[in-house]
Amino acid sequence: MPSEEQVLVIPRSALEGFLPFRGFRSAQGVDLAAWAPQCSFKPRGPMESDKAYKQIIPYIVLRSGEQAFRYWRTKRGGEDRLHHLYSVGVGGHVNPRDENLFTDETERLEEAAMRELREEVELTHPVELNLVGFLNDDEIEVGQYHLGVVYEAFLPEPQVTLRESALGRGEWKPAHELNDGVDYETWSQFVIDDYLLKS
Repeated sequence: MPSEEQVLVIPRSALEGFLPFRGFRSAQGVDLAAWAPQCSFKPRGPMESDKAYKQIIPYIVLRSGEQAFRYWRTKRGGEDRLHHLYSVGVGGHVNPRDENLFTDETERLEEAAMRELREEVELTHPVELNLVGFLNDDEIEVGQYHLGVVYEAFLPEPQVTLRESALGRGEWKPAHELNDGVDYETWSQFVIDDYLLKS
């Protein structure tokens, strides 16, 4: 039997003064590296129902000019609580293969973000990630166990190919047209309303 996936978590108790908040929060003034001593890898299964911890999730927003990329989560995705919702964030869990994270600089988390990005989409140009904020939503079940670390990546041209079968209907939309009546996961709605439409 294969061993259970190990994911990076941080105790809620270590985030006193940072949590609680709901929505998108700017990364300005937040020392991500200071969280390092409290982070550890734990089995994903128990962490999906343990409110004492937050799973740290890199969440990358792809942009090109005034446009942003969005996609639809199919039933093949691992998180059934997000099936059939649109998203503007590409990302996933941090695993032990990313174990050098947080050792020296806050940019180390970018390694996990870039790995997730390469696994889920194919880009025609190299990109750089820019840390812009955090996502939290303790009012819904899936949000109670996850904390989003939001990066944005600018592409010179709006060209992306989806690799993962769990992602579908990929398309580019001007940021001001993203709220066109489709149903988004709450994290994406926060990013659109509190970041993309204000930046």
